Amino acid sequence: MARKAVADVARGLYHGPTDVIDDYARWADNDTQHSSVVELIGYEPYPSAVHGEPFGVLLFRATVPRTLDGEPHVACFESEFDFWGVATEPGELSNDTAVAHDIACPPDAERIPPPVDTRTVHVVPDGAEELVVDVLTNAPSTASADDIVAEVVERMPRPASEREVAFDPGATVVDGDIGFAMGDADDCLLVKRDIDGVKVLNVPRILLQSGELGCIPPTALRPGEQLRSPH
Repeated sequence: MARKAVADVARGLYHGPTDVIDDYARWADNDTQHSSVVELIGYEPYPSAVHGEPFGVLLFRATVPRTLDGEPHVACFESEFDFWGVATEPGELSNDTAVAHDIACPPDAERIPPPVDTRTVHVVPDGAEELVVDVLTNAPSTASADDIVAEVVERMPRPASEREVAFDPGATVVDGDIGFAMGDADDCLLVKRDIDGVKVLNVPRILLQSGELGCIPPTALRPGEQLRSPH
């Protein structure tokens, strides 16, 4: 029961592609916050690992509350992780023993706090859409792309978190029409101004991916039929 509980946690930890064991440690901490059985007691990166290989290990303690003699059973396990999730031999993902390996419980084992994520997060700040609409609405017909970007940057709302930084804005001007973009495929603000006025565009995420139209100013000026879902 202890091994299965840990193996189930480890199998469910993949929340997106990463080559950093710290991400798995944070996910494990979050996923076990309300568990009365599984605790994260440690993690260790493999500094020499290359992409595709296991790049770190998580250490777990499992406590099964009731056993035959009435005492709780405590056991510790480790699970390795790679770019695709918990690392096992091919075809062994459903094998609890292949996922959760036995280790001796450290005498000082206890739940650890997750590692602090200090990476910069790029965002489209709250209020940016209203700001860009205002800038494009009031921009003179002689405004250049640099003029528009400069005003947006000057007036850009401050992101909510200390780790957050606003995406760099971009603009293009073609025959008097203005296209504006900031963000990426997951968080993209596209706005255009043409003879019909200023409009915030809602473009399917698939079209904003790298290799497709992208979250770039020229996308905002494409004909409407090109900005619809291909499916």
